[in-house]
Amino acid sequence: MPVRAKAGKLFFDFTWQRVRCKEYTGLPDTPENRRRCGHTMRLVDAAIRRGDFDYGVFFPRGSRLHLFSPEARPDGLMSFQEYILRWHRLRSPFRSDGTVAKDVDLHPSTWLHDESTIRRHLVPAFGPLSLREVDVTRANEFRRRLVAAGLSGKSITNLIGTLHKAMADAVAEGFIATNPVLRIRGGRRRRAGARVRAQSDPLTAVEIAQFLATVPVVYRPLYDVWFRLGWRSSEIVALRFRNLDFGRRVIRVDTGRMPRFGGIEAEPKTGPREVDCSYDPAIFARLDAIRNAKRPAGPDDYVFTDSAGQPLSQEWLHKRVWLPTLRRAGLRARGQYSVRDSFISIALSAGEDPGWVAKVCGTSEEMIFRHYRTWIPGLNPDAGRKVSRVLETVGGGNPPPDASPVASPAPKSTAEAQRDQLLKRVEAGGIEPPSEGASASASTCVACELFSPRSLPQAGSRAASRRLVSAPAPPALAGTQPEV
Repeated sequence: MPVRAKAGKLFFDFTWQRVRCKEYTGLPDTPENRRRCGHTMRLVDAAIRRGDFDYGVFFPRGSRLHLFSPEARPDGLMSFQEYILRWHRLRSPFRSDGTVAKDVDLHPSTWLHDESTIRRHLVPAFGPLSLREVDVTRANEFRRRLVAAGLSGKSITNLIGTLHKAMADAVAEGFIATNPVLRIRGGRRRRAGARVRAQSDPLTAVEIAQFLATVPVVYRPLYDVWFRLGWRSSEIVALRFRNLDFGRRVIRVDTGRMPRFGGIEAEPKTGPREVDCSYDPAIFARLDAIRNAKRPAGPDDYVFTDSAGQPLSQEWLHKRVWLPTLRRAGLRARGQYSVRDSFISIALSAGEDPGWVAKVCGTSEEMIFRHYRTWIPGLNPDAGRKVSRVLETVGGGNPPPDASPVASPAPKSTAEAQRDQLLKRVEAGGIEPPSEGASASASTCVACELFSPRSLPQAGSRAASRRLVSAPAPPALAGTQPEV
């Protein structure tokens, strides 16, 4: 079932129920648009082979709609529920066999999150309305209800963002004229994200030691390695032996595992990466011990498993291992994401390069600075003490002499600075011999500038002694006779 082009525009060309269908998209023939249309075409093909293809769902304005769906309603009168479910289904990153397609627009975790948003919030709020009835007033009222229900700012931003995107696509498809949903401004979104990370509760090094001493022995290697890497939970539970390079002490992170539907695996949130673990020999020491205990271990075997040898679920770990261990160790209850927070905060407060921390954890430096810089100084009990000692006498008495700022020395004049720079080059033997064909004046300009009468210090001056420099004699110039 191909995607074809006519007059530079893409269209679908397929046959269903012995009727040839040509569905024009109006999209320019570009590699990105071909990729997106190809993904839609694969979904159509899979639905036809399964026997559950619905022409009206995939092509609600199709040229053959009157043949396959005579009862279809005109544009704009389609119910919100019909449209949003169709919209979400067409964005699916899953193939017909349940595997995840590559190079899709949405990460599987995002698609699953949107499914929950649509089912729990959007359909109950707007389901029976037609698309034209979802106006600005109803959208703003929906937002006010979310605030009154006590949802966090981040949750409200995500809900409104999903609704905005769906309605924007309805505008692009011609169902409605304008988008009635206004997005929340980026500044609010950034502040909401900063508040979330500011509320994080990382463990200190002492608390980590308490936790590892208390956690059940079978899960101790998992958390020991996890605290030393700071990865996402979906990445640590998806680790397989094929990802481990014991010779180079490098781990390739190419998969994340989500617990839903029996475990869905896809690329990590920020794409594959390689992590050089030579900074902490204990990481591969623990992994080598696990490999020896599981011999023979195949390349596709999971590194961390439960007692039955099955891959772990991060949700199960949080409820059955993480929280009970915190209680037994006498530590505050907090989310399992604190493992990641702990690594990042300890690394940064120890002076590690934020770029290196971001690479190990699979994030960006922007995210590191945005979410962690506000509370990392609190991990250092001496933060602010130095400046307080400098300013402790302000307002009474004289400040300590050594604490007073000293003005920088006055900069030298431009001419004097140039002479000093040239003089240093002569002392270091930095005058290059002239290149083949170069003029003598051009090749000896440094020496000329240094030893010209106007640049020499006057007799008796403090700088006069600086003339007495032991420097190698310049080489003979090309085309001149040496003195006898």
